[in-house]
Amino acid sequence: MSCLSVNNLTLKIAERTLCQSLSFEIQTGQCWGILGKNGAGKTTLLHTLAGIQSSSTVVNPQASIKLNNIPTRQIKSQARAQQLGILLQDFQDIFPSTVLDTALIGCHPHLKAWQWPSYDDISLVKKLLNQMGLGNYEQRNIASLSGGERRRLGLVTLLAQQTDILLLDEPVNHLDIAHQHQLLNYLTTPLFKQQHAIAMVMHDINLAKQYCDHILLIYDDGLTRTGKAKEILTAENLTEVYGYPITELTVDKQSVFVAK
Repeated sequence: MSCLSVNNLTLKIAERTLCQSLSFEIQTGQCWGILGKNGAGKTTLLHTLAGIQSSSTVVNPQASIKLNNIPTRQIKSQARAQQLGILLQDFQDIFPSTVLDTALIGCHPHLKAWQWPSYDDISLVKKLLNQMGLGNYEQRNIASLSGGERRRLGLVTLLAQQTDILLLDEPVNHLDIAHQHQLLNYLTTPLFKQQHAIAMVMHDINLAKQYCDHILLIYDDGLTRTGKAKEILTAENLTEVYGYPITELTVDKQSVFVAK
């Protein structure tokens, strides 16, 4: 069972506290949703967990972030990339590349220096492309993709990394409603969850309610709230964290959150 644990983490940017003494644990089989207002620090937290955020944002030396009980700062970058992967909020494609070649980048943490992807690597990536509806796009230049297609390619690249822990920054960004649910259904199938721990930043409260079993709320003042989704996702908590009145309605025997 893989695990990413955070203990007593305080993050600041300039004079603003993003989170204060935050502690929580993401385990295999769990899907965490990270919610909060724009600028609350969700992306900064995700980057910190992945080890790609400036250490100057971590202000308490007693804080620890551990990957399978080992402090992440003690794990070499390639070894960390074999266990933990992150889907960034946006991608900047500097060089032209095909869809297939871009997706194969995800295999690199498992390759030795100057080693090329194997037949098995290519087969895995082609399978993932098919699963994400990009099977006919292998030789397409990535510059020709729509935002939603590029988003799905980003997920394929991450899945090709074959990590146990997935950190996703707005994974449904640019996706239409059908692809949003297809992607989230894929990530939360029982078989997939048995092998992975997931934390994802989300803006859609109802998608988080539907697909996440645990929630981390980040407030403006650095306070946080963590726990099981059914306990954390209440109209009262959401109104407080977003600073806007939210109510819960029942539609076709299902509850949804709406802004008043």
